Amino acid sequence: MLQIRNQQVEVLRQAVLKNFEDRMIEHLLDFAPHHSQALGKEGVRKVVQLGVLRAETYGLTTHGPVQFYIEMMFMLGSYFDMDCQLPWAGQILTDPAMEDQEERADALFEKAMAYLDTVGGPNREYAVTSLERAGREKFEKACESTGDLEADILPRLKLIFPEKCNYAGNQALIELVQRGRAQAETQLINGDPGILCMIFFMFMLGEGFAKDPLYPWCSETLQDEEIGTPDERAERLFSKGMAYIKKTLKNLGKKS
Repeated sequence: MLQIRNQQVEVLRQAVLKNFEDRMIEHLLDFAPHHSQALGKEGVRKVVQLGVLRAETYGLTTHGPVQFYIEMMFMLGSYFDMDCQLPWAGQILTDPAMEDQEERADALFEKAMAYLDTVGGPNREYAVTSLERAGREKFEKACESTGDLEADILPRLKLIFPEKCNYAGNQALIELVQRGRAQAETQLINGDPGILCMIFFMFMLGEGFAKDPLYPWCSETLQDEEIGTPDERAERLFSKGMAYIKKTLKNLGKKS
């Protein structure tokens, strides 16, 4: 009788996984060409590998649902499932009433498309306009603090991307400020300018942007030991983020 050892099973599993990753990389080069080209194939592979792991925690293991989960990461950030601005994502992914993964993926698709239509606007014009507004921000103004973080940042976010703020609601934005403060403390940018910088990019790029392989420039900056003070680290992060936004606008044929 043919016997397959555990080690052989793992080798087969890894081969299947590698094949899926290779096909996803080619798909993503077409689905999100500018972002994928900027990351390079190995950078995209890191995102795919993370996506496979995160999708599996929600019982998504077949090709279609996993592919859509990874597409969602490119659209909304790799940690969209934990983003307080997108509570519906986590609710759908953990809904015990949805036992079938295809059903779960379909529900997520419908909600995501409705969200993108409302917040992104026709042909994503609201989202592009928000990037244009964000691209004009200056560190000294955007991260200027009066000591009241909510009063400092929330009106600014509402000016930059009113559609997203209206959809999220004030309570979610207040929670974003609180989470931004906590994340800034762990990333050694715990002065007010650093906290405001963290909140700004959590809003624009997704709550988990600081560890997101979609934005490797962020973790590189936050882990750079040659940057001395929290304010210097925040300013460097802001500069890198602005460069990313301006490059995105250039790829879209827009001026920042």
